[in-house]
Amino acid sequence: MKKYIPFLLLTLTLLISSCDKCNEGDNATPASIFIEVIDETTLENVFANATFTAANISVKDLDDEPIPFNFISNTNLIQLFPNTENPIGNTFIITLNNETTSTIEEITITHDVAENKEECYTTYTIENVQAPNNPSEVVNAIYVVKI
Repeated sequence: MKKYIPFLLLTLTLLISSCDKCNEGDNATPASIFIEVIDETTLENVFANATFTAANISVKDLDDEPIPFNFISNTNLIQLFPNTENPIGNTFIITLNNETTSTIEEITITHDVAENKEECYTTYTIENVQAPNNPSEVVNAIYVVKI
């Protein structure tokens, strides 16, 4: 039995070492997209020109479930974290509702989700983002939508 102890220790050490490749801090960041909303006529960001504020934003999917988002005030961008369960045909609606001016804008966004399996985790990427009812373009990985 004593002659097997070094072998068992070596095997245990190798197992522990192979598990160490996946550090707890090496987690994938959640899939997200950045959207800038600009006025189609003036080409001004609608948050920078105070047409809307961060409090005026609501984002929901077609089942009326909220989509998590952050408003980044220093750049006036909306960072959205859509659901990654369905690979194709996803849709959510951004509603901007300024009750003071009675201005309401709805922006429909469609997208797909790509999955990339890594050794320690799976990452997701939002792809094929479109705003079918609004002119839009991608500028420096930011989806610029005109209303």
